[in-house]
Order: sequence, then C-alpha cells, then structure tokens
Amino acid sequence: MALENKIEMVADLVESAKNFFVDLFRPNMTLEKISDVVSPRLDDTIKKYEERGLKYSAGKFSVKYADEKHFQLAFEMYFQDDEGKWHKCANESDLRDADLLEEGAWKTIKALKVITFPIEKPKSKDDDVLQKDKKLEEYREAEHEKVLDAPADTLNLEKK
Repeated sequence: MALENKIEMVADLVESAKNFFVDLFRPNMTLEKISDVVSPRLDDTIKKYEERGLKYSAGKFSVKYADEKHFQLAFEMYFQDDEGKWHKCANESDLRDADLLEEGAWKTIKALKVITFPIEKPKSKDDDVLQKDKKLEEYREAEHEKVLDAPADTLNLEKK
C-alpha cells in the first residue's frame, strides 16, 4: 500500500470517527434503540475500512454515566493493515441530556455506570455487530427477580 494512500486512509478513519455521533438520538431512547441505531453505523465503518485493505480485529461501544443529568457514548475499534500495523478508530460523543432516554434506560445507566457492548464483525448481512453486555443482562435479571419476589400488595397494579 503506497504511503500517501495509507496516510489518506488513516486521516479518513479519524474524520469518520469524529462525525459518528451526529444526529444519532431521538427522545425516549431505550438501550435497545441505541443499539439498533448504532449497530448499522459501526457495521458500515467496518465494511468501509475492510474494503480499503484494513482487517477488523475487535472493538467496543459504551454508554457511560457522566453526571446526574448526562450520559456519553463512546466506541473504539481496532484495524490492522497488511504490514501488521494497528489503527484505532475511536470517538466519544459530547455529553447527552438524560432526558433523551427512557426512564428505565437512565435508571440502568445510573446503576451500572458503564454499559459496554463488544463489537464483532458481522457474519451475515442481518447480523448485529453489537453483542450483549453481560453486566446489563445480569442487572436486568436481578431487577426482574425483585419484581417477581415483591409482595403483591407493594406492586403498582391498576385495578380494573
């Protein structure tokens, strides 16, 4: 790979990472909706750089608690060129207002502080590149158990 092509490719990798989080969110987002929106963009990024000769290796996407009113999104992806050199594609969003999130999603982010989804290369066209966060699955299971174990008179059940 010619040096000028390699420099151009790395510069393009950095530029696309900068613009990754633009226009990503709508109000009332759940963690699933975030994954649904982010996954195709990550997949496109992987495909774009593999078409240019880089080999995707690994990565992660995170939703992070920032403060009482904000959260932040971040990703890191690692590619290797044909000479064995590693290239990192990464970015963090600006702080996002917690009001963009559905209440349960915000509660989960506050409780776990960081939710990390490993990014795997899709094996087929319909594959989701974002994999499940084990900590998130355990948290949801524990929350579900709390609801099941709660006495019936403490649950907020609407009477018909």
